[in-house]
Amino acid sequence: MERTGRVVAMPEPNSMSIIASKYRKFGDSPELRHLARDVIRCECRPYPTMQPPPLGYFLKIIAPGANILLLMMMRHVTC
Repeated sequence: MERTGRVVAMPEPNSMSIIASKYRKFGDSPELRHLARDVIRCECRPYPTMQPPPLGYFLKIIAPGANILLLMMMRHVTC
């Protein structure tokens, strides 16, 4: 993917850790899931100046964000 020059990579966005801390503090809620979805959409927004357009986006999510977001996704899928 790196060789193509068409993948946007963002290492360790703090927004995921903030969402994870809110999840631990307040628990699961539709509002928190909506926030997590919107944050990921914002992080992976299109870059109109990047030509040709990116083939994909890569977010390197570290703990605690990785663990909590995985749990949120699993709950969402099983509900």
